[in-house]
Amino acid sequence: MPLDFRYYISSLAAIFLALGIGIAIGGALMNNGELTKSQEQLIINLEQEFEQLRKEKKNLQAGLTEREVELEVLRQFNREVLPLMVSGLLRDRKIGIIKTNHTVPTALIDNLIKVLKLAGAEVPKVVAFNTWPDPGTEHKALAASLGLEEDPLWLNRLLAALAVEVVSGQAGSLLASLQAHGLIQINEESKIPLDTLILLGGSFEEKTNWADQLDLVLAKELKRSGVTVAGVEPLTAQYSYIPKYKNSGLLTIDNIDTFPGQVALILALAGGEHGHFGVKATARNLLPKLPGGLIKEVGGR
Repeated sequence: MPLDFRYYISSLAAIFLALGIGIAIGGALMNNGELTKSQEQLIINLEQEFEQLRKEKKNLQAGLTEREVELEVLRQFNREVLPLMVSGLLRDRKIGIIKTNHTVPTALIDNLIKVLKLAGAEVPKVVAFNTWPDPGTEHKALAASLGLEEDPLWLNRLLAALAVEVVSGQAGSLLASLQAHGLIQINEESKIPLDTLILLGGSFEEKTNWADQLDLVLAKELKRSGVTVAGVEPLTAQYSYIPKYKNSGLLTIDNIDTFPGQVALILALAGGEHGHFGVKATARNLLPKLPGGLIKEVGGR
């Protein structure tokens, strides 16, 4: 039989490959003790790191517990000090609230009402906007839902009429109609005229960031009516209205969901300030200065 050189070369290659594998295995077996030592040291190092992480976690948990206790003490302090700080500062004031964005928590309205009443104010009118069609792109749909004829200025006229009804306390059909169509909620039909109006804005969704279409139109009409107008929002608002409120000449509070923000609102309204307070870049100070007359009043209680 003639010799097949391809078979011969393949056989030699297989022999050399087997030899190489055998040398590698033999070397590994000879160094098995060193490999075991390396594995043992790796396990020891991992155990030490794990123990260190466990200690750090325990220290962090202890620190968080301490911070939570301190925070609860601070909350309790704020609850007890707030009435002492604001009591009577807004006596005889008639204040309304319009929450212009449905993404702002409704519970914030109740909190704000409570603080205003602690300061002696009456809150005869509260209006909360529900979900609206986008005023910028769905004019016709919004107008049609109200049975109105759409034109470029129809929404401005509607908001102007809304502002007049809220401030004047006059019984009108607009608020009732908007509520019947599910666009707003009203606390009650009060006929008491207002001297102050709080726009509660800010948005937690980009698609409902409608300060230009709603809030600024309302602010303009409210100021025209002669009432004091404050623009406020929660500290956590994802899309801030404060820059627009500020440019419209409103008193602004950018952290109304916090104790300092609520105190700032009361002090600013009591002192007739039209500054900008809070913790964001648009704020001038955290709190207004307490006017001298109010210091004497508070000290004389």
